[in-house]
Amino acid sequence: MKNYKRIGVLGGMSPETTVEFYHSIIREHFNDHGDYAYPEVVIFSVNFKRIIDLQESGDMETYTNELMRGVESLESSGVDFIVIASNTPHVVFNQLEQRSKVPILSIVKNTADRAQDLSLSRVLLLGTKFTMQASFYKNDFLELGIEVSVPSEPEQLEVNRIIFEELVLGEIKKSSKDYLLGLINKYPAKGIILGCTELSLIIGKKDTNKVLLDTLQIHINATLRYAQN
Repeated sequence: MKNYKRIGVLGGMSPETTVEFYHSIIREHFNDHGDYAYPEVVIFSVNFKRIIDLQESGDMETYTNELMRGVESLESSGVDFIVIASNTPHVVFNQLEQRSKVPILSIVKNTADRAQDLSLSRVLLLGTKFTMQASFYKNDFLELGIEVSVPSEPEQLEVNRIIFEELVLGEIKKSSKDYLLGLINKYPAKGIILGCTELSLIIGKKDTNKVLLDTLQIHINATLRYAQN
């Protein structure tokens, strides 16, 4: 029987992808091993409204402290490491990593490594407005020599609206899918970062010839690899 490290998931940002993250961990194990010896998973689901309000306020100290409440709860449950089932909170990843008693895996670093493996030199980042306007994706990718571009500000606002008014509620609209695919085809980058875990709920590999960096699936794969080492 395979022995796994106990996985801690800081989730709820949004619940839709936290559920998908958990389900995928179980499915991937069964696909690989064909048994029910799933890894132990502990989930802390944050108050999403509180997190959104703190992001909008720009109070990063309180924002970090709020996320640390979840990290500390997971630590007290005996997890061996933690993953954040969302992209935007990685804006304070370094602060969380420094304060955590257990390792935290970075969805951004995992995605950058995947882009490097695929020999991508330029990628388009789609995500929440907060993620697209922040520098944490650009910085981690630049360390590997990969340029990150983002849509125009009006386009960012529309992507943000689709995420928060539709995808986090589990609503998938053809008009929104067409809009996102229009952005993907508009910009010259060969690789597309689905830099909000909800985006993988509406855009898949079959929808475009460009290379999709599905941050949710990349993070799931990295989580299982780490849990087995």
